[in-house]
Amino acid sequence: MKIFKDVQKTKYGRFFLSLKALDLLAFLLCLLFMLAGILVSLNRFWQYDVFFYDFGIFDQAIWSVSRFQAPIIEHFIVGGKWIWADHFNPSIFLFSPLYWLTSRQEILLIAQAFVVGISGLVLYSIGKHVLKNQFASVAVMTSYLLFVGIQNAIITDFHEATVATLPFLLTYLFFLKKKWLWYFVSLVIFLGFKESNFVAGIAVGVTVFLLDRKLWRHSAATILLSLLWGIIAIKFVIPYFSEGIYQYSVPFTLNPIELGNALINNETKRSTILYSLWSFGFLPLLSPQFYVLLLQDFLVRFYPPFLTLSWGLGFHYSALTAAAMGVSSLFGIKFLQKFITNTRAGYFLSLVLIINALFLYRVVLRGPFGLSYNPAFYAHSKDFKFLDELVDQIPENAGVMTQNNLAPHLTHQKVELLRTKCKDCTLEYYQMRQPDYVVMDVHDGQNPNNFYGVEDMGKILQVLRKDTGYKVIFNKGDQYVFKRK
Repeated sequence: MKIFKDVQKTKYGRFFLSLKALDLLAFLLCLLFMLAGILVSLNRFWQYDVFFYDFGIFDQAIWSVSRFQAPIIEHFIVGGKWIWADHFNPSIFLFSPLYWLTSRQEILLIAQAFVVGISGLVLYSIGKHVLKNQFASVAVMTSYLLFVGIQNAIITDFHEATVATLPFLLTYLFFLKKKWLWYFVSLVIFLGFKESNFVAGIAVGVTVFLLDRKLWRHSAATILLSLLWGIIAIKFVIPYFSEGIYQYSVPFTLNPIELGNALINNETKRSTILYSLWSFGFLPLLSPQFYVLLLQDFLVRFYPPFLTLSWGLGFHYSALTAAAMGVSSLFGIKFLQKFITNTRAGYFLSLVLIINALFLYRVVLRGPFGLSYNPAFYAHSKDFKFLDELVDQIPENAGVMTQNNLAPHLTHQKVELLRTKCKDCTLEYYQMRQPDYVVMDVHDGQNPNNFYGVEDMGKILQVLRKDTGYKVIFNKGDQYVFKRK
């Protein structure tokens, strides 16, 4: 505390704690976050570490709409249909105009980092409104930006759940400012990123009521709108486009014992809850108005028994968790303000929150944005020039079949994924589909995700070599391009 007092008395200390300086600091932190996210995401793309599942599916749909074409996607279950046969996510098409500026797939990765960076500024604005304390708001925003869950979401392909953090936080900002038109616009955009967001939308409505019971009408409207959105999307829209299929149905229960067990019956789940709360200094525990929001977030991730990938801090699954933790942390600090009236003590606690976030990011969880200042990471991108040469063999507008890590670089033409033939099929999948080109990279030591959907790439290669309907037009080492005669 004495050290903090000494800093506060200096000229630079007074400037740092001034209002304009803290606004500038928040802006710079978000800018650094965007830059780090963009650099890591782009280099992962250039290192062929971004996959068709999920990046390519979204890119394919968004690109098609930018060309005023139907958003038909390649998919193992609902392939050849609109993306709404998989998920109802019309809000993703807000990104389609980006392809009026460029045809490079990387623009989606840049946009994703930018959108989440802006969501950090929105969280900061919410903090200023709730706490009337900019330094505490910066501290919570810092916890949000350094949270490993949101960083993993940024660098893992492109996903609608990641970019949905912005409209989600905007609903709370407009709720606090009582700008109801923009509140409901933000809510609809948020719901429109994924049909399952209706559960979070209902929780937002509950939060509105618990924060201000005079706004029960707005709360009821939020809950009703979210519920109707979910019912219409899941029961009518998706089955219409998928011809009756909805892949993500889960058993429904209100049994508190079963639901409680789903939260803690696995070490990964317990670790995710612990580190999520720890990353925000356990402040969300002090804001019971958000318990429903936080519980539904974890239950949506943990209850489906088949989706084990969603249990950890990896991929995109913690994006909305981060946003919910961030906004609930602000109200946790507001609760503490009732007891901590000393300004210096408040600044000290905010400083501790920042140090806690830095410690977890750098020491405990090893945040992935550390790659952005690792020279070896950038040097590694040069090692994949051979795959650039491989992909460049395919002419534009040609139909191509390839593997999961190469397909994202070919999404603006007809692209399909190689896969193992069905159990009762006499022909390989490529033989049934007859693409113009088949592109393969079979060198050893690859990420298993590169061959997602393929049990034995070597077997497919052997069949292709003997197939008189195809000829090799490119072969360098373990890279092959076969062209249909």
